[in-house]
Amino acid sequence: MNKELLRKHITSFLKKLNKEPEKLKTQQAERYLRIEYYQSCTKERILAMTEEDLLEYISKMWAMLIWGNKQYVVDKMIADNGFTELKKEIAALIWGAGPIEKRWDRAMKGIKGMGPAMYSELLCHVHPNEYLLWNRRVYVGLHYLGVPNLPKYNYQLNGKKYKELSEVGKSIATEMAALGATDHTLLAVDYFIWEELQVEDNLSKIFTTKMAEEATREAPEDFSKDDDKFIHNEVRALSAATRGEKWERTYLC
Repeated sequence: MNKELLRKHITSFLKKLNKEPEKLKTQQAERYLRIEYYQSCTKERILAMTEEDLLEYISKMWAMLIWGNKQYVVDKMIADNGFTELKKEIAALIWGAGPIEKRWDRAMKGIKGMGPAMYSELLCHVHPNEYLLWNRRVYVGLHYLGVPNLPKYNYQLNGKKYKELSEVGKSIATEMAALGATDHTLLAVDYFIWEELQVEDNLSKIFTTKMAEEATREAPEDFSKDDDKFIHNEVRALSAATRGEKWERTYLC
């Protein structure tokens, strides 16, 4: 990773925020509320969720912004996985005692209807100092910084690779702290990447013809046909969405 380029953008990012104290305050409050909500959904509470609770839990995710009918999406997840099994697998991913590599790989193989953007978002919100939020925008930012061997397709993002990416996120957080950032969780790193490192004029430029051809190759049989593509449709509407949605301090989980 190009540390000089990274420090340049962190400095720029912090200068902008210091000139907009209300924006800084608002962003920190948004992150706090997200972390507070998802951390309140302990393993026991996830397992005890009703279908209405699970709908709220999943609907609050940024990765769900592209879906107009969130009820349909969650109902499909329940139908494909079984309600009890779905809750058990989500709880195992987020609160399991095993290493993240094994928990991640178990989720990738065992949960239908979810993918890396959703898994990583939940992990980042519950464990904001440990796990990186991963989606197409983060790919663009890390690619710009020169991080090597980034996964282009979901099937390439196994547990080992996700742990490596989270370590990259931690190194960015360390640089942010060193340069004076008051909030340097990996969720704050995500905000930095979104606001400062989206250098591509068109995100689709990353998805080149060569990559499209590679995506047609047979993926491991453990994954669905759609999972051999890079995280694209899953978050394509996020670039047009704002992150300032209102959060209420009423927790159903």
